Amino acid sequence: MKTGPGGRIRYRTTTALTLAAALALPLVLSGCEDHSPVAAPTSTLPAKDSSAATPATDPQPTIPAYETELDLSPEETEAVEGALIAFEGYFRSVNSAYSGDFESAVDFPKFASGDALESIRGDVQVVENGSYQFTGKISPSKVAIDDVKNTDDSEDVNMVSVNFCFDLTKWSLHPKSNADTPLESDLVTMEHTIKKTSDGWRVAEQSLIEKRC
Repeated sequence: MKTGPGGRIRYRTTTALTLAAALALPLVLSGCEDHSPVAAPTSTLPAKDSSAATPATDPQPTIPAYETELDLSPEETEAVEGALIAFEGYFRSVNSAYSGDFESAVDFPKFASGDALESIRGDVQVVENGSYQFTGKISPSKVAIDDVKNTDDSEDVNMVSVNFCFDLTKWSLHPKSNADTPLESDLVTMEHTIKKTSDGWRVAEQSLIEKRC
């Protein structure tokens, strides 16, 4: 096992708002493994506490702490770091835009593409028009690299699969006409497929894996 510094039910393509409905369904899935850090960081960049950073004080995404059971080559480690920068930037821009800084949505294409980009754009649209309300902060934890590979006959590594944990009690996106009822506990495992494009690494797909983590 290596560490780095600090079912598949998809979001709908137009917006991720149906995640709450999907999570209400019973899922018969296996539990998550406990990957405790046991080795020195593999990243070549220093870890930062991204939870304390804000766009104003630290505008550049950092590489979050991660772990993996893969034996990463130098090329794969570089790919993971590039993918995680997109991962970090993705949630920074999402938290900012969903919280009312709608101008920050212009940063979405820097970190997302395809279904993932379409999803978060749809969410911001309904928050901005007042039909939905966002509260709290989305903070992924237990970030793990599940797969690193070449796709589409590429000579270079161009796809990284990242699993992570969501605590759904920390944030909410719900119709403004409905009262927000805090949950006592609701932890889910999500997966991001992050792909390398001609413009760099982008979060391309996001899926719910398990209703526990």
